[in-house]
Amino acid sequence: MDVFSGPSNDNKLPLLHPLSPCSQLGVARSQNTPSVDDILHADRLRVQSLLETGTTRSSTASTSDSIPITGYDYGEFPGTLFYTVPLGYGTPAQQFTVSFDTAAGSSFLRCKPCKAGGSPCETAFDPSLSSSFAPIPCGSPECAAGSCSSGQTTCPFTFVAEANGTLVKDTLTLSPSVTVEAFTFGCTDSFEHDLFYGLAGLIDLSRSNRSLASRRSNGGDATIALSYCLPSNLSSHGFLSVGPSRSLYSGRRDVQYAPLVENAVLPVFYFVELVGIKVGGTDLPIPPSAPISNFTLLDTSTTFSYFVPSVYAVLRGEFRRQMARYPVAPPLEGLDTCYNFTGLNETIFLPIIRLEFAGGSSLELVVEQVMYFADPANYFSVACLAFGEMDPASAFPASVIGNLAQRSAEMIYDVQGGKLGFAQGVC
Repeated sequence: MDVFSGPSNDNKLPLLHPLSPCSQLGVARSQNTPSVDDILHADRLRVQSLLETGTTRSSTASTSDSIPITGYDYGEFPGTLFYTVPLGYGTPAQQFTVSFDTAAGSSFLRCKPCKAGGSPCETAFDPSLSSSFAPIPCGSPECAAGSCSSGQTTCPFTFVAEANGTLVKDTLTLSPSVTVEAFTFGCTDSFEHDLFYGLAGLIDLSRSNRSLASRRSNGGDATIALSYCLPSNLSSHGFLSVGPSRSLYSGRRDVQYAPLVENAVLPVFYFVELVGIKVGGTDLPIPPSAPISNFTLLDTSTTFSYFVPSVYAVLRGEFRRQMARYPVAPPLEGLDTCYNFTGLNETIFLPIIRLEFAGGSSLELVVEQVMYFADPANYFSVACLAFGEMDPASAFPASVIGNLAQRSAEMIYDVQGGKLGFAQGVC
């Protein structure tokens, strides 16, 4: 039986962007800060992968041995603003920096021996040094039916077409006093490209039945699945708390909750019901036909937020109406509502955007979440509305709340309680 041991409150992990000056990834500090074109391009690939790949995964997603980001090359498009945490793998623990993802579906780690011809093998887990390491055999409950071909004895795992591996179990260490025994992840032998800024792998925090979040959700009423505060910029830091005590949030008046809703097409993702949007206090006339009831997902690896075309059109229209006093600037790559504040000798008034959810909860976005500034250190520069339109040709009509909007609050995932919390001003 799987075991999670250690005090539930001793589990806050430092959360950084890989380009942070505090990052342990030396290769990351040599990279340039991503441009808005980098970010938008990465977002488009990410959203396309989540939604279009997800429609083919359907209800089998929680047992698949593949994660839904096939073909998503972080090395080629480094603008994606994902986040990293330090974790220990094996017994004794080998320390690695990995990214975390609330919409992955599976965890994976680069393992030795590395495939010949791949990127350097220094950052890779060595199973031979772990006394608790165990490959998952074909035919076991953890190995999806049909995964193994004739003659295979261990369950295969696929990250991308060029990076295969084996599904395994080993001890995961969150802190010196908090461990997760027999944690399931994919052990892959190769990264053909220098993916993830040189990171060792990814930890899955989705609703997949093998994710770290699910392990905590199934641990009883004493804990919730996870919470996090995302860094407000590349130089700051946040935290990820896995399995925090429920008592930390009980009775807190600063926490609002929205029901988590089930979505049969993408069951491993976190969906909420978006019931309204306010711009500067004005309720948007969202078309009744807009698919927002259970088609709004939260994603930590998408930067901007994207709404289905009918919703984005009314958001953009009202925002432009309230910003009519300011000089318009040309679109900044894919951001189409931009203003030039250069040289203004007056206070700039920006309308507050409030996302409203079922249950009476809301997420209020401050200036850094509403606008994307071409020069983040200077508000008197070109700035664009930090929202975009979902591709009308998308195979699945969902909206996505990206990590920029989530930076305004601590995000609290009480999966067992069926709700998502927002604690404004905590981060």
